[in-house]
Amino acid sequence: MAFKKKVITISNEGLKQAEKVAEAKITLLQTAIDEAKKHVTIDDLKAFSEDFISYTTKKIIDKNKSLKSLNLSPNKILNLLEIDLNKLYNIQVEFEENKTQLLFDKEGSPFTKVDKEQFIKYTKNEEENKRLEAFQYLIVSLEKIEKHTHVYKGEVARLTSNAVAYDLRLNKWRINPIYFR
Repeated sequence: MAFKKKVITISNEGLKQAEKVAEAKITLLQTAIDEAKKHVTIDDLKAFSEDFISYTTKKIIDKNKSLKSLNLSPNKILNLLEIDLNKLYNIQVEFEENKTQLLFDKEGSPFTKVDKEQFIKYTKNEEENKRLEAFQYLIVSLEKIEKHTHVYKGEVARLTSNAVAYDLRLNKWRINPIYFR
């Protein structure tokens, strides 16, 4: 019989946190768009998302072609027009610190994708599969016993060297992934 990997645990908390970080990246992009729209119109969202400041500065300079002929630096032109892009710069710094990859659909709308696989722990060999089955059998047995008598859940963790423990927050038994390294 060929080895088939099985799921040991899924880190739902880690997954929720990653989704929250990914959502924050989209929110930051929207905040940057709102800030940049005070000065320019955004035609290419993908180009804008790559560098807020450069895109906005280029659009401002293109909009004010008369100043372009004076051979002034982009910063000087912004100063002459009394345009302050510091807030946009701060948003860009925060946006770049968020390492979530930003993707675009066919219509050009931004979205993020969280890889769920990095939050799932699998068995690596047949020995670990047998260990997982034994722990799962223990959990099923404990749940059956609980129907007939009181089970001291904290003691089960101690008796199994913390291989099987009761998670009070989630109100369910869990298998410790440390036993599958």
